[in-house]
Amino acid sequence: MEAHKYDRFGYKDFVLDDDFRAWLNGTAPENDHWWEKWLLANPSRHTEIEKARKIVHALDFQGRPVPTYDIEQQWKRLESSMAESGGAKAEEQPRRRISLGWVFRLTAAACVVAGAFFFMNRYLAGRDVPAVVSVPVEHKAANGQQRKLVLPDGTRVMLNAGSAISYPETFAANVRKVTLTGEAFFDVKRNEKAPFVITTGDVVTKVLGTSFNIRAYPENKAVQVAVVEGKVKVNAKIGSVDQNACVFLTKSEMATFQQEAGELIVSTYDEKEQIGWKDGMLYFQKADFKSTLIRLERWYGVQFEVAPGMRLDADWRFSGKFQDKPLDYVLGVMSYPNRFSYKIHNNTVNLH
Repeated sequence: MEAHKYDRFGYKDFVLDDDFRAWLNGTAPENDHWWEKWLLANPSRHTEIEKARKIVHALDFQGRPVPTYDIEQQWKRLESSMAESGGAKAEEQPRRRISLGWVFRLTAAACVVAGAFFFMNRYLAGRDVPAVVSVPVEHKAANGQQRKLVLPDGTRVMLNAGSAISYPETFAANVRKVTLTGEAFFDVKRNEKAPFVITTGDVVTKVLGTSFNIRAYPENKAVQVAVVEGKVKVNAKIGSVDQNACVFLTKSEMATFQQEAGELIVSTYDEKEQIGWKDGMLYFQKADFKSTLIRLERWYGVQFEVAPGMRLDADWRFSGKFQDKPLDYVLGVMSYPNRFSYKIHNNTVNLH
């Protein structure tokens, strides 16, 4: 694509441009990065781009060229409709600083578009995906269980304990959307014409075909995406719709979205800590008492009852690696030397 030709484009030119429409409709995901860089370098074109986006979503091209007068009439109708509904443009929101990992500040800068109305509308709400009559499918892995799944497109998923995934019975032709709560390892079947998109709260992960792990348990107040193979794109919503960030990850890299701090940080990761679970490994690294009990409840399918008078040092932290070990063994290591006593009865563990 010739970058300079777009510098002079108005909204009508964008509407008639095949490459622009292909990118907007998600049929050319290989050009995502190119367009995002161009938008960042050309903020003066955002108004024309937004007009073109609305027109493209309003018109049904059906593979035929659209005369210029149709575009002008369509824009007039859209302006009239927006005016009647209370104003053609929303006030610009003040932008908050987005904190990103220092290693990937330059990469992230190419993704964070000033006034990112276009980016998130396209991926989260504004895309016109052909309607598919489909029954939602949901799978859960209860505490103490793990489940292996094969999705309709051939993608393999392993759900960790206390997790759930939902997706349509039949994926749309141009996008494969799933929703995840908890943790799962994905081995995505490659399909360049239909990106695989996982939503976990305010984080959207997009791939064409690769393997990676997503951890999004509610109590962690963070979403982590760790890449094993391939390339992954992670979008995080920070504040209002105009405040978003994205990063591109490759092998051995991880994105962590801290929900309370509003930060998207990129780093390397410890393979045992992030994906050891799928091979039966329970791994702790300086975990506090509360989070340790939550993980043990989920992993072993038990309920802890802590005696009212039981006290632990507030600075107590637990580290350990356990491969297919019973709960009694793990508790024995945790309690040494005489930190607490425990008694296991069926699915209840009393600590005192």
